[in-house]
Amino acid sequence: MTFDDFIVNTGYLFLFINTLLFIISYNKKENATKYFILYLGLCSLIQLYSNHLNSSGIHNLFLSHYFFTGQFLLLSLFYSELSEYKKINKPIRYFSLVLTLSIILYFVLNPNSYVRWNEIEIGITSLPLLIYSFLFFIKKIDDSKDKKYIYFNSGFFVYTLCSTLIFILGNIGGRELKLYVWNMNQILYLFFQILIFVEWYINFRKNTLFNKK
Repeated sequence: MTFDDFIVNTGYLFLFINTLLFIISYNKKENATKYFILYLGLCSLIQLYSNHLNSSGIHNLFLSHYFFTGQFLLLSLFYSELSEYKKINKPIRYFSLVLTLSIILYFVLNPNSYVRWNEIEIGITSLPLLIYSFLFFIKKIDDSKDKKYIYFNSGFFVYTLCSTLIFILGNIGGRELKLYVWNMNQILYLFFQILIFVEWYINFRKNTLFNKK
C-alpha cells in the first residue's frame, strides 16, 4: 500500500466510523443533528457506490452531482436548524429548495451535462455553505459555553474552501496537476474527517447508547 492509498483509505475509514458514531449518539430532539447524520450517510453511500463502480470499470463521474447538490441541501437544512440562524431560518430553507430544484431541472433539460464535471455546480452549491459556515464560526467565537459543531464547522470550512478551489483550477490543468490536486484533496479530507471525530468525542460522546443511563 502506498502512502497515497493509506491517506485515502484512512479518510474513508474515518467517514464510516463517524457516520456510525453519530447515529448511535442521535438525539431525536435535535433536528440539526438529524440533517448532519443524513449528510454523513449520503457521503458514505456515495463513496461505497463510487468504489463499486470504479472497481467494475464503470464511469462514476455522475455521482459528483449527487454529492455536491445533496451536500448543499442537507447542510443548508442543518445550518438552518441551529440557534444561531433562527432569524433567517425560513430564507435559508426556501433558497436551498429553490436552488436544488433548479439544479435538478438543469440536468433534466441538459442530460449531456449529467456525465460531465460541472465547475459552476460546485461553485453555486459550495459558496452558500461557506457563507453559513463563516458566519457560524464568527458567532461561536464569543460563545464560551456552547461550542457544539465548532470542530466540524472549522474542518468543513477549510476543506470546502480549499477543495472547491483546487477542483475548479485542477480540472483545467494537465495530468500531473490533476494528480497533485487529487492528493491534496485527500489529505484535506482526512483532516476534515478527523475533526468530525473530535466533534463527536468532545460534544456527543456522552449521548451514546452506552453512556445513557
